[in-house]
Amino acid sequence: MKLRFLLCLLVFFATKSIAQPLLPDMVGVTQKGMNLLSWTSQYERLKSIAVQRSNDSFFNYSTIGYVKDLKKGPQAFIDGHPLPGTNWYRLQIAFGSDLVWTSNRIKLVVDSAQLLQEPVLAPNDSLQKLAARIRFTDTAGSAAKSPELKPRPVLSLSLPKNTEADAYAYIKSQYVFTNPFTGHVNVELKDAKHNRYSLQFFDEEKHRVLNIPRIPEPEVIIDRRNFQHKGIYRFVLLRNKEKLETGYITIY
Repeated sequence: MKLRFLLCLLVFFATKSIAQPLLPDMVGVTQKGMNLLSWTSQYERLKSIAVQRSNDSFFNYSTIGYVKDLKKGPQAFIDGHPLPGTNWYRLQIAFGSDLVWTSNRIKLVVDSAQLLQEPVLAPNDSLQKLAARIRFTDTAGSAAKSPELKPRPVLSLSLPKNTEADAYAYIKSQYVFTNPFTGHVNVELKDAKHNRYSLQFFDEEKHRVLNIPRIPEPEVIIDRRNFQHKGIYRFVLLRNKEKLETGYITIY
């Protein structure tokens, strides 16, 4: 009898030691060309939470950013540069003990036509300053105030207004812009045959990555493979050696 009791204890503790507690459920929504992610963390002393994205449900995940505020309770992340089409997201949660867990996966689909209408947003790292503005509501429409409540998939982001918004969004150029259907950069200059246009692109470290000394045609497509990596690039457009416009494009 004692031996049977001892075996039961060993089985109980062995089962308990390998059982993993539930990871935080994640929900998301698309708003103004951005994907908003939200969840509630019940853990303390986390080392990091990496947000990973893929265009399929199981493979090819890559880290697109890290959660800035790791405090227990509601957390959020803003992906201001989602892929046109299907985006799968998951969280990779690292604890102080170096144990790493992965959250559930969610799918958000972004309409390419919507991306074409939205302004160029700042890099994801800068956008996380707005994550605290994300609110989720219950099914009755009232704000979920208790951190014990799990977020529902009804999310909204309160964007800055007026001059404050300039730190997070850039007006999309009518001359140079990313085509969200192809991912390539379109250059449209109706009077290109009567003026001398040139175009330069710079990365976030202000290094020049592409120089086009002459644009002879009204419509030119720049293959996205000319850029070193995905992200935001600043451009300077010159007409007859005078600066016509500076702006930003996103390489998906």
